[in-house]
Amino acid sequence: MSLRLKLLAASGAAVLILLVGAAAYYFVGQSTLAAASVDHTNEVRTQLERTLRTLVDAETGQRGYLLTGDTSYLAPYRNARVDVDQEVATLRALTADNPKQQRRLNALALATDAKLVELNQTITLAQGGARDSALRVLVSGHGSGYTRTARAIIGAMQNTEAALLAARTNEYERRGTIATLVIILGSLVAAALSLLTLNSVRTSIVDLERAKDTIEGQSEQLALQLEESQSLGEQLATSNDELQRLNSVAEEARERFAQLLESTDEGLYGMDAHGICTFINTAGARIVGYTRHELLGHDMHSMTHQRHPDGSPYPVEDCPIYRAFKAGEAVRAADEVFWRKDGTAVPVEYSSSPIRERGQLIGAVIAFNDITERTSAERDRERLINALARSNQELDQFAYVASHDLKAPLRGIANLSEWVEEDLGENVPEDVRQKMNLIRGRVHRLEALIDGILQYSRAGRVRASVESVDVGALLHEVVELLAVPPEVTVTIGPDMPTLTSERTPLQQVFLNLISNAIKYNRRPGATIDVAARDDGRFYAFSVADNGAGIAPEYHDRIFGIFQTLESRDKVEGTGIGLSVVKKMVELRGGRITVDSDAARGATFTFQWPKVAEERAAA
Repeated sequence: MSLRLKLLAASGAAVLILLVGAAAYYFVGQSTLAAASVDHTNEVRTQLERTLRTLVDAETGQRGYLLTGDTSYLAPYRNARVDVDQEVATLRALTADNPKQQRRLNALALATDAKLVELNQTITLAQGGARDSALRVLVSGHGSGYTRTARAIIGAMQNTEAALLAARTNEYERRGTIATLVIILGSLVAAALSLLTLNSVRTSIVDLERAKDTIEGQSEQLALQLEESQSLGEQLATSNDELQRLNSVAEEARERFAQLLESTDEGLYGMDAHGICTFINTAGARIVGYTRHELLGHDMHSMTHQRHPDGSPYPVEDCPIYRAFKAGEAVRAADEVFWRKDGTAVPVEYSSSPIRERGQLIGAVIAFNDITERTSAERDRERLINALARSNQELDQFAYVASHDLKAPLRGIANLSEWVEEDLGENVPEDVRQKMNLIRGRVHRLEALIDGILQYSRAGRVRASVESVDVGALLHEVVELLAVPPEVTVTIGPDMPTLTSERTPLQQVFLNLISNAIKYNRRPGATIDVAARDDGRFYAFSVADNGAGIAPEYHDRIFGIFQTLESRDKVEGTGIGLSVVKKMVELRGGRITVDSDAARGATFTFQWPKVAEERAAA
């Protein structure tokens, strides 16, 4: 080998070491990113526990107050009315990248809202002197059902986050393993190049000594050869020092690799080109019920993967690990089984990566995990999802039946009052006629209240199909449906957008806001202006009127269910419309605000997504 080739070999070893360092730096950075994902998942789990604790503390405070009458027990309840919404919003932001968790948050928001309504009902009854009625509501178990539902939802979310935590932890450990392997393999290759260079130098020295014996009489040439020999001796000494250093680095890398193998709960084993186990860590041997010495030097397929999950034979040529190895490819399986020494099956997920040396396949590294707990959790989750679907269906059926059964006697009362007036004919006293009209008004109010409650209970649970919606055309339909009085002017702004959205919920939001603006604006020359603006992934729609306005201290109250600012005898209303609007908007990721004071009109602004998530109608 010429000196140039030797220099090239030495340079190659140096470049390789630099590349190993760069690769190690890259994978360490990837491990840091994976660690950040693990921290994020832990944050979500902590927030879930905080939300459940807030709800349970509120329920405990309710019971303490109902049993003792001590108002100090109400502190957790009052805190929960503010904290629950904030905690659910925090969870929504933390899980914004997880649609499945977002859907569960929607269900959790419904359960917490229902629980707070139940708490408010019992506490209000007790404060009004109807403590026995409040206790009967408490004993009925409806409130506990809401808590159990919230607990089940949070449990499902915790399970999902636990699975994410396990996956992200595994990814973090896998990337660390890759970095270690890169360092070890790169160091070994660099050491091999150094050995080759050293061997070439030693060969050159032997050739020089032979040349010295044959040209002993030629002094000038001998002197030159001696000088060259001295130079080569110095190079040899340098190479020896470098070799010792590389050997030390390789030994340290081997020790770190052994420590890494034993520090992880993930099973890891290596096999050669014939499928023979060359190494396995303690965790891997424990998962399959063997000792490490019982597996080393044996065919891993025949020891741990010889049968299908149903017990039928599993030929090695059909095994994904061996097929991928033969093709020089990586493979991953999420639902397989390995067989323990005692003959029992253990569900696992595994990944196999081929090992190459100088372009040749020499073996593979297989990482695997026992997923028994995760499999059980997934089965439990499926049962919970099916139970929730049945519960929603039963709730819909109950709501419709209850609505029909409640309205039937109300209609009977209204008809009866009309029949009484008809029987009395013209002899009906004016005060009796007024009372009959009052009865019918109360009946209509109760029917509207029942419809509103039904509408509120279905908001967010019943989702319509997504379609292209021309908001301008939709608003003109809304105005026609409301039969706007001639003294009220409704102006629809230009350039209304076209959305990919659920049509009916958006129409209902506009119906409620515009009808409220008409109902509460009794000034001459009443005007209502509807406008839209781009707000990122949302459109922000505003409904402004020039009515009496709303004092700032009532801005939050008006969005609560059954909340009205004026007597129902003065302005007919159920107090449900704005709560339904708020629920529909927030379930789609938006928010609604009001800008007003007692001296000027009100402007309601809400966000609606430009492109809605496609869902089947419930």
